[in-house]
Amino acid sequence: MIDVEDYVKKQIAVFQANKLQENREQRLGRGKEGNLFYGPYLLISREKGAGGNTVARLVGKRLGWQVFNNEIVDEISKKAHIRRQLIESLDERDQATIQDIVGQLLNPEEIGTPDYLAYLKQVVLTLGHQGDVVIVGHAARFILPAQFGLSVRMVAPIEVRTRRIADKARLSLKAARVEIERIDRERVKSVRRHFGHDVTDPLSHDLIINTAALSVEAAAEVVVTALQRKLGVRIKESGRK
Repeated sequence: MIDVEDYVKKQIAVFQANKLQENREQRLGRGKEGNLFYGPYLLISREKGAGGNTVARLVGKRLGWQVFNNEIVDEISKKAHIRRQLIESLDERDQATIQDIVGQLLNPEEIGTPDYLAYLKQVVLTLGHQGDVVIVGHAARFILPAQFGLSVRMVAPIEVRTRRIADKARLSLKAARVEIERIDRERVKSVRRHFGHDVTDPLSHDLIINTAALSVEAAAEVVVTALQRKLGVRIKESGRK
């Protein structure tokens, strides 16, 4: 079980070290939109069972970036003291800018509903501002500026994904398929409802990878190469970037 509080502290330490370095040298892939700097980051959207989390971990290890998957981002968004640690790592001006952007991103019908969506968007924006992160899910592609990151969607035929989930979760093929179809449907519906986009549209992403055709290791290599080509990021060497 990941200690999310410790995970956030590590990311804050990386951010603060990078911020000091930026006084002398701009990080590769980083840029400014409006009043806020962003990037670099990798944003992974995935079908259930397509290997998105595994690819995220492999790429994060290669680059020395922190990986924030569905569960980690959820926990940060829900736990006030952890979220506060993350937000307070920014200066007051950047905190205010992120709050303004969150307000712009919220649909009118979301105002007055549970605060989770606002907190989620606040967390994703903060992580994107800090940079050197991999974010899995949560429609991060539709929250953060596209030019400072790489958006990848992981897919595979339903039959392939069904076998994977059945083996991993020890389910029957029928039960695994029902679960996959339910989760895929919920993800698509959530993105459309809260962001007005179709997450399955290939034009919403820089790269689509079919993990039935490539192993997760090969997929990770493709993603790292794409990050190098688009953003100029460097591969981690000897424990340092």
